[in-house]
Amino acid sequence: MSTLLSADLDIAHTATIASTVLVVALVAILGFVGLGFYRARRSSAGAERYQALAERTAEAEARMADAVRATAAELKALRSQMVTTNDELAAVKQRLGELERLLSQIG
Repeated sequence: MSTLLSADLDIAHTATIASTVLVVALVAILGFVGLGFYRARRSSAGAERYQALAERTAEAEARMADAVRATAAELKALRSQMVTTNDELAAVKQRLGELERLLSQIG
C-alpha cells in the first residue's frame, strides 16, 4: 500500500507541476499576444502622427513657397523702381551739369 500511496503522490506532484507549467505557458502566450496587439496599435498611432506631421510639413512648405514668390515679385518691383529712380537721377545730374555750364557762361 505504501507503493500505491507513493505512486498516487508522484502522480499528484506531476499533475501539479504539469498544470503549473500549462498555466505559466498560457499566461506567457497571452502576454506575448497582448504585447503584439499593443505594439501594433502603438505603431499605427505613430504612423498616423507621422502622416499628420508630413501633411503639416507639406502645407508649411507650400506657404513658404508662396511667400518666396511674393517676396521675389516685390523685389522685382523694387528693382524696377530703383532703375527708374536711377535713370531719373542721371537725367537730373545731366540737367544740373547743363545748368552749371549755363551759369558759368553768364557769370
